[in-house]
Amino acid sequence: MNTNTLGRREFIKYGLSSSLVLLSGCSTSQKKLALRGVTNSFPSEFVNSLSNGWEFFPIKDIEFKKSPYNSALNEKTDLLVLNDGWISDLPINSLQEIKANNIRNNFSKQTSAFLDGLGKDYKNKLFPLAVSPWVILFRNEDSLALNNKNSWEVVFSSSLTKQIVFPKSPYLLISIAQKIDLVNDFSKIKSQAHSFDDMNALNWVVSGRANAAVLPLSSCVDSLVKDPRLSVLLPQEGSPLNWTVLASPSASLESFPTDWFNSLWSSTYLRRVISKGFLPPTNFLDLRRKNINVPKRYQSIFLPEESVWNKCWSLPILSFQEKKELALNWNNS
Repeated sequence: MNTNTLGRREFIKYGLSSSLVLLSGCSTSQKKLALRGVTNSFPSEFVNSLSNGWEFFPIKDIEFKKSPYNSALNEKTDLLVLNDGWISDLPINSLQEIKANNIRNNFSKQTSAFLDGLGKDYKNKLFPLAVSPWVILFRNEDSLALNNKNSWEVVFSSSLTKQIVFPKSPYLLISIAQKIDLVNDFSKIKSQAHSFDDMNALNWVVSGRANAAVLPLSSCVDSLVKDPRLSVLLPQEGSPLNWTVLASPSASLESFPTDWFNSLWSSTYLRRVISKGFLPPTNFLDLRRKNINVPKRYQSIFLPEESVWNKCWSLPILSFQEKKELALNWNNS
């Protein structure tokens, strides 16, 4: 009888101990720091380089369409990773300053110019993680009669009439037009458009339903390397830059993970990230001396010459009135 009682007590004690271990395990997993973003908007290396104390939570497509990134601000989130096109949708009062001065002090001139263009409200609350230039992607380039092949003016070639997929953003297209002195007449660009479709630009070209598309290099790298029918141009006038940035919700108590940034751009991941069409926000002009193994055919695209890179530009955030005037100019041309 005593043996049975003892066994029952030991069983209960064992059960309580097991429960505590399980609860402790749940508590530990809940304490992991949360990075949220849309999975297909950045390469896997951005997540793989995270330390064990972090966990990535993808923002589901349905949430993304209903309320881009804002839904994540209502959940446990320590950092958001997003494309710069969504910055103006973020409620500035819901974000906190990201310091990391040891990294910010090493930002390139391009990165500093990008941050200055965000204005004082966003400048210290956003942290550039990577950058990719917009490029022109061609299908079967050798079969096309192209003029001004190293310039943005190539888009006006007769063989590309109604055959180019442009991004939806009039702002970006106007910035390109102004770079080649098309001051306020944007009808010339519109006449070349097959469609304005950021999301499906790559598919239009790969499928042969369009001959060219304007899109970020990072969006087409995988297909570019695998498909010999594809080629790409980074124009000599430079190009708009597509930034991947980080934002930290005010509710997070965590400091910026400088170890993550350093890991992402260390020798372990550097070549892989660059081969995905991204460059670091810090000075990268010495990268050519590091013998980074990228496809030789596209070395000047993945690692641009300084003369071209210095001509690239970022798009400042527009005020409501500026957006209104820009839309008016675009629609009336």
